[in-house]
Amino acid sequence: MHIKKLIIDNFRSKEHNVIEPGRRLTLLVGENGSGKTTILDAMSIGLGALLTHLPKVSGLSFRKTDLRQVNNQYSAYTRIRVESTDGVIWDRTDRRDKSRKTSEEIPAGVGLLSLKDYLDKQIINPFNEGAPFLLPVFSYYGVSRALLELPLSRKGFPKSHQRFEALENALNSVSRFKSSFVWFYNKENEEQRMQKELKSFEYKLPELEAVRNAITKMFPDVSEPHIELNPLRFVVKKDGETLDITLLSDGYKTLMSLVIDLAARMALANPQLVNPLESPAIVLIDEIDLHLHPHWQGRVVGDLMSVFTNTQFILTTHSPYIIESVNNHLQRFHIAGLTIDDREINNIMPLSPQDVAAYYISDSGFLSLMDQEVELLDDKLIHPFNELSLLYDRMRDIQFNSQSHD
Repeated sequence: MHIKKLIIDNFRSKEHNVIEPGRRLTLLVGENGSGKTTILDAMSIGLGALLTHLPKVSGLSFRKTDLRQVNNQYSAYTRIRVESTDGVIWDRTDRRDKSRKTSEEIPAGVGLLSLKDYLDKQIINPFNEGAPFLLPVFSYYGVSRALLELPLSRKGFPKSHQRFEALENALNSVSRFKSSFVWFYNKENEEQRMQKELKSFEYKLPELEAVRNAITKMFPDVSEPHIELNPLRFVVKKDGETLDITLLSDGYKTLMSLVIDLAARMALANPQLVNPLESPAIVLIDEIDLHLHPHWQGRVVGDLMSVFTNTQFILTTHSPYIIESVNNHLQRFHIAGLTIDDREINNIMPLSPQDVAAYYISDSGFLSLMDQEVELLDDKLIHPFNELSLLYDRMRDIQFNSQSHD
């Protein structure tokens, strides 16, 4: 299940907006305060209805501050409508009050019946009957993800895990690394027990190995991710040293905690898959460039899509490096059929323009950044990113003109 269309009415500062995300990637670009995070929050509330219907999981819902205000007057309602690629359509509505007059101002919605019917047939009934099913993963990573919350001791750790735990707190944008840490610890213990039973230290627990692979593919310079007990910490090998991930740079820490959490959720949701990282997923990331060096910004989107191959990523960014990196993937698609003797180009993952959407968000609305003729992102439309270069061009022209007069 991926999002095909999102319609927002009277949500915070947004009166009415429609977004059609790309199947693999959507970029939301805009100045601070333009409403990029508002769109991610709206998506998390829309998807929250799905989580709330599943066993032992709860999703987000509306808050009082979500209702749009104009001239200190609340709108009659706020509504988020989601259309999925599976053909399921649902909406969630919050109303100003329960008066008849307010009810008359609210247009009819579709509600949640089709969503609940879909979830019953695809997930809940098979779960209750002991039949196989595929559990989609939804996760939202906000700007606080660099603040790692780690357990101080093993006291209170659960002894086992259920698949639906993969969706616990998944749409809360705050840091939630602790649950991934506990899962990793328990799976290491399970792997060690199996090694003793099989009398083979070569045995690797498949779902734990999937998470390890996600880490080492995203970070080729680290290896041997594991948990140490005294003191209790998550460590990796880097440059021959064993390092606590909380002591790594903000860039490493921010991205690594996201990768570990997402990979662990997929492994927990679908341990039956040969590669749990292929689980269907929708992942929202606010400021994907957060704390990342420009070199990392140039590869982070491609790396995430290469590791999590069936994930729909919806990202916000301020970074021109992110946008140009996406253009590299799009351009690679255009020359995918050619024989190219260039290792750097061959290492770029082709990305079909049909799978990508990008929007510039402002107070006046949403503007698509996809140039339909060349099928690349038109960064000329991203005004704030061009102001510095335009200023440089003006000064260069002044210099050129002054020299020509000498």
